[in-house]
Amino acid sequence: MKSSKSASQPNGQRINAFLAVACLALAIALPALTLYGLCTTPAETWLAQLGVKSSSPAGQLGFQIAPWQSGLATLIGMLAVCAMAYGLLRARLCFLGFVRGEAFSLGTVRHLRGFAIGMFASAVAELLSPALISVLLTLGAPAGRRSLTLGLGSSEVLMLLFAGIVWQIAHVMTRAVELADEHAQIV
Repeated sequence: MKSSKSASQPNGQRINAFLAVACLALAIALPALTLYGLCTTPAETWLAQLGVKSSSPAGQLGFQIAPWQSGLATLIGMLAVCAMAYGLLRARLCFLGFVRGEAFSLGTVRHLRGFAIGMFASAVAELLSPALISVLLTLGAPAGRRSLTLGLGSSEVLMLLFAGIVWQIAHVMTRAVELADEHAQIV
């Protein structure tokens, strides 16, 4: 089914094409930059950012962090941005559907739902990652110095809400496409 007239106009197509390119660029750049940042940041800095304080006046931790701990913490730190990259790639496919004039096709709506899934998974990973990383990096700490960092920020809550809203819009659009297809077959 073809989309409405406004989405197929040249200006609308240019905006959708631009958004598709922007989604692709961000889906590539965000994970690459995040990986670089995680690999070049010492684990001690991660702990300080998570609120784990050192007991020595010199700022040293007093325990060793093994390379496997840092490596696993890097993987955990990548979960949220990889989920977001997946969502951005699905949004890109959605915008490309708009460019083709397929705003109300089942495929385009499924890509919109994929975007919502990516954003939801990213928000959940963003909520869980600090706790997992703090536990992982303080495994070698002496008793009483291990840490579990919990935090709930408004950005994660808003991202969860946003993902839920987009999911519901995609669900309603899916149902609308199915009904339109049924009515088209009757006529």
